[in-house]
Amino acid sequence: MGRLEQIEAVRAVFEIVGPLALGLISGSLFKKFVFPQVLGRMGSRLSGVVTSPANVFFNGLTIGVFLGVAAACHASNAPETLAWLQTHFSLQPPPLALRIAFFVATFFCGYNLATLPSSTPEDGEFQVDPRTGRRS
Repeated sequence: MGRLEQIEAVRAVFEIVGPLALGLISGSLFKKFVFPQVLGRMGSRLSGVVTSPANVFFNGLTIGVFLGVAAACHASNAPETLAWLQTHFSLQPPPLALRIAFFVATFFCGYNLATLPSSTPEDGEFQVDPRTGRRS
């Protein structure tokens, strides 16, 4: 492996890790500081819906969609994606649009991973009410 190939491999890793890490950081900050306030303002009825297992399942599906978009729009798959879009939809987006879609999808994948509800609450997070069995 030559020096140029090593540099290209490192650049490709940071191209993926950068937006993913930024999404993880911003998602965890949202979950730590903003999410408890949002749940407090929603009331117990709506907060139960937000923290329900169905919402966790939907969040997992959303992460899967973002992973698919990120994989399709990555530079290694961009020619195939452009050809598929041209064949099926007669759509020819500029390559920069695929690059932007890759970064946005990677960011939101990390963001959604960080905001997934955990089974054990952290300090300062909502607690489970033992009488009702719901998070308060």
